[in-house]
Amino acid sequence: MTKDYSKLEKDDLLKVIEKLESRKKYGLIWDEEKTKEQFEKESENALPVLKEIKGKEIKTDVNKPINILIEGDNYHALSVLNYTHQGKIDVIYIDPPYNTGNKDFKYNDRYVDRGDSYRHSKWLSFITKRLRLAKSLLTNEGVIFISIGDDELAQLKILCDEIFGEENLLSIVSRKSKATSNKGNFFSPSTDYILAYAKNYLLLSDFDDAFAQTTDKYLKLFKKEDKRGKYNIVSLYMPSLDPRPNQRYFITCPDGSKVITPEEDKMFRWIPTTFEKNLRDDRVVFIKTKTSPLIDEKGNQAKWNIYTKIYLHERQETGMKPLTFIDMPNSAGSKELIKMGIDFAFSKPRQLVEHLIRITDKKEDIYVLDFFAGSGTTGHAVLNLNNYDEGKRVFILCTNDDEIDHNGDKKKHRICTDICYPRIEKAIKGYATPKKDKVTGLGGNLKYYKTAFVKNSISRDDLKMRITRECTEMLCLREGIFEEVKAKPDYHIFEQNGRIMGVYYSMERDSLAELKKELDKMEGEKILYCFTFDSLGLNKKDFADWKDVSMEAIPQPILDIYKEIYNL
Repeated sequence: MTKDYSKLEKDDLLKVIEKLESRKKYGLIWDEEKTKEQFEKESENALPVLKEIKGKEIKTDVNKPINILIEGDNYHALSVLNYTHQGKIDVIYIDPPYNTGNKDFKYNDRYVDRGDSYRHSKWLSFITKRLRLAKSLLTNEGVIFISIGDDELAQLKILCDEIFGEENLLSIVSRKSKATSNKGNFFSPSTDYILAYAKNYLLLSDFDDAFAQTTDKYLKLFKKEDKRGKYNIVSLYMPSLDPRPNQRYFITCPDGSKVITPEEDKMFRWIPTTFEKNLRDDRVVFIKTKTSPLIDEKGNQAKWNIYTKIYLHERQETGMKPLTFIDMPNSAGSKELIKMGIDFAFSKPRQLVEHLIRITDKKEDIYVLDFFAGSGTTGHAVLNLNNYDEGKRVFILCTNDDEIDHNGDKKKHRICTDICYPRIEKAIKGYATPKKDKVTGLGGNLKYYKTAFVKNSISRDDLKMRITRECTEMLCLREGIFEEVKAKPDYHIFEQNGRIMGVYYSMERDSLAELKKELDKMEGEKILYCFTFDSLGLNKKDFADWKDVSMEAIPQPILDIYKEIYNL
């Protein structure tokens, strides 16, 4: 219904004019006022915090990273992460709803169909809020990858140009998403897209210099595939190598026969210890042939030739730019979940996410975030990569626990508790396939949190006291220190890998001396989070004799973040 501006008071009319004048002249414009999300109303009187679900914690190896799964609306989860991980996330991968109009995008608890006149406006309102929060989480060298389909590709590109900057677009990658399809009105849909943006492309010199140009012809060489990915094979025997005495030796073939290079000045590419290491690592291929260049122990032509595997992703990591086309259909993701005994048909291939993480060329102590976690593909990908290359990547997954309609089946599933968490648990611990084959676990650790809320109140001091009492898990997440070693009414102490965190909750300072004694007994890097009403920080007189302890005031820094997000 059109507004009758002639009936507006002067002040209201001036506000309308100011709003119209402030609108950008180029970019996306949509009706934000008529597309309010339910959570925005819920958040008017409540602020998000995290609560750990202890019964769902997974521990397998104290030397491996602690990964995070957050159940709840991802806007609330991103709000919390803006305090705990602002500027700390290295890689983001998300697979948001494509807004096809076919029950894939739910807005305020109702699916948005193609006939909804606010269909695109609702989706833009939904994704914009989340991408703005996500940008602030990225490190200065961070990268975000966003999967999307035809319906919102154009809108998302313009939106991301505005949020991340057009100059920070790294690529729009096309992906073959379906091996075969005969749907569609005029063309059979078989691709979707991945938008890749940097926080600041000028800082990505390592990312850019790590890769050299390749061709489609080169890519076609990598036809074979195993658990590591696509590979080509090359002969271990290289007659053109310079003679080296330690690179001519006998190798035992699968039938027990031994083979060697035909002449003393003809070499294998690897010395014996390197060969044995790669043989154990399943990087050696024996092929029976009538034309082997090798000889056996009697000097006769051998029946075997020996090859080594060259993996596509490793060549990308050491000298090849990633292509703007990826051939990784969704069927690979579906097959993996069937093998895991998980009933979910809409998973992206794990190999796709692994590929995207790999090309960022990061593996040590980095954070990978997926706030549309769905079936947990990103978490599984991180676990698999860490297991393969001994990396120390940490994943953070965020997803709601909505009930999903699985292809119209009567059986309903909850996306976090029935799909995502069980997948991560099986990936870590191992599982048996429906055919009773055993799959070894990848190892790792997981903390499971749910979003909760602290109700806002008229009294700011009351709010400060209540959010201080409820923010403990947020502080543990912020510092990566989780093991509670002492819990008193006025303070708690946590420890992790030689780092120590104290949290002091009380307005009164009576127990500070006791806390100081406890911390003085402990060895390691120490940090104290201490409650204060003062928005300017802690009173230094209270801590004049504290040595080698970093100090942080709470809860004002948390409230400052929430003030920006929720307009408190």
